Amino acid sequence: MTTEFTAALHESEYRITLDQPELGNMLTLDAMRALAAEIRKAGRDSGVKIIRLRASGPAFCRGRAVGAPSATPPTSAQFRRNVADPILDVYRAMHESEVPLLAEVQGDAEGFGCALVTACDMAIASDRARFSLPELQKNLPPTLVLSVLRHKVPPKASAHMVYLTETIDAANAREWGIVAEVVPGASLSERADAMVASICSRDRIAIATLKTYFREITIPDFSLASEVAGASLANAMTSMRR
Repeated sequence: MTTEFTAALHESEYRITLDQPELGNMLTLDAMRALAAEIRKAGRDSGVKIIRLRASGPAFCRGRAVGAPSATPPTSAQFRRNVADPILDVYRAMHESEVPLLAEVQGDAEGFGCALVTACDMAIASDRARFSLPELQKNLPPTLVLSVLRHKVPPKASAHMVYLTETIDAANAREWGIVAEVVPGASLSERADAMVASICSRDRIAIATLKTYFREITIPDFSLASEVAGASLANAMTSMRR
């Protein structure tokens, strides 16, 4: 059982809250495995109509918590299995969920956190939120993130974020498709509550039908993109260590 997030059912809303504010809500790989399982469970529950992702503290999620390097460099297959696959499995669980996911972004979303927001079906952000993909600062090619961004963010905007690693504000994030709506920070929870209430007032069959349509029509080749992303990252990271 992870302590890095909490999860609870609120009538027809399944609420997942990243809950390590003192660490910027960074997630370990074990927590990502637990998060994928939680999303799968909620997404298949006939009593759930929406999954809401939110966070406590000033940051939404500052990315992945990186542990101490292994004494023995991993092979490409080991890196893929132990690092890339748990991350990709979160995106896959979100993609396969029978109901939509809503991100409520109150603060900074970096790396995996930015991808998590982008992977949600809907996202609303505070005007104080900031977004960045800083992986290349550590010579880490963010192919896993790009497997999510590729169908929601214009290619030149994605390239800008991954090559330059610059932080963008909420207005840019809305323009580039990472979030759909930006509101004053004081109004964020109220607006998210209203969105949840609207969706939960609909029949689950209608909601699930829309989710399926978006998945199958607007997000093609998800499995292929994930496979290429994982293989590319694993090969790059293990080659640089040799």
